Amino acid sequence: MEHIGREAAALLNEAGVELDRGLTDAEFSNVHERFGFHFNPDHRSLLATALPVGDGWPDWRNGDDLKLGTWLDRVAEGFIWDALHQTPPFWPASWGKLPSTSENVATTVRRELGAWPRLVPIYGHRFTPAAPSPTGSPVFSAWQTDIIYYGANLVEYLTNEFPLGQGRKSLSPITVRVPFWSRFVESANSAESI
Repeated sequence: MEHIGREAAALLNEAGVELDRGLTDAEFSNVHERFGFHFNPDHRSLLATALPVGDGWPDWRNGDDLKLGTWLDRVAEGFIWDALHQTPPFWPASWGKLPSTSENVATTVRRELGAWPRLVPIYGHRFTPAAPSPTGSPVFSAWQTDIIYYGANLVEYLTNEFPLGQGRKSLSPITVRVPFWSRFVESANSAESI
């Protein structure tokens, strides 16, 4: 798996992304203790090789817990936003009746998404599932309930994303399916798929 980290770091370096030294085992343990997840093998391999820093990158070494927590909560917040502001509201029938208060909507969304694999930010609004998702896990672009694949794996994602401004170039067949998320994306973000 180390080769994935080296290849990913080389792509970022070529794109001009600032790279800091990779995270240590103690720093990975610290992230787990603070936020309750482990990085999937590919994401961990990159972060152990080199830590991308600067605008748009989560600072897993020195970042403020509140800011990182907000980033980790971004996907749930997007679902909450669409439930409260979209017409008609984004609300899967399997979640029961749409609650009448925004507080209860948020509680229900967080409870329901809590059963799904946790998505961990890589850069901007691009996410990959946390462990135990295996090597070769896809990368998702998540903007509220508009969620798509942005790479069949981490290296393909980085190739698609950088250099900035060129957008998605290709998407290989998805070889690792992520429970709930893959079905949601492949149904064109249909609430009925949930």
